[in-house]
Amino acid sequence: MPSPKPASSTYGRRLRAARLAAGLSLGDMSEALGHDDYSTGAPQVSRYERGEQSPRPRIAETIAGYLGLPLAYFYAEDDKLAELILLYSRMPARKQNELLKQLREQS
Repeated sequence: MPSPKPASSTYGRRLRAARLAAGLSLGDMSEALGHDDYSTGAPQVSRYERGEQSPRPRIAETIAGYLGLPLAYFYAEDDKLAELILLYSRMPARKQNELLKQLREQS
């Protein structure tokens, strides 16, 4: 079996990494998007991962929600910013507020 091609877009690269980290197949993602037919849904998700197509906003929100990740993570232009978004999203609200206060003081 040939190895998968690397994602050619930031969104696609992060989508593939998140899907694999969650242990999900293309078919699993296809089902999450409401596709009953693997032959149409899985190739669509694959096109997102390869950067051949971009999902519509509603689809991107569904994908992010299914993976339990903030939508902004997928679209952050910088990997450090994407990591910051992930870490921030996992913090309790109190810690988020403390961090924001510290950042404002340092800016």
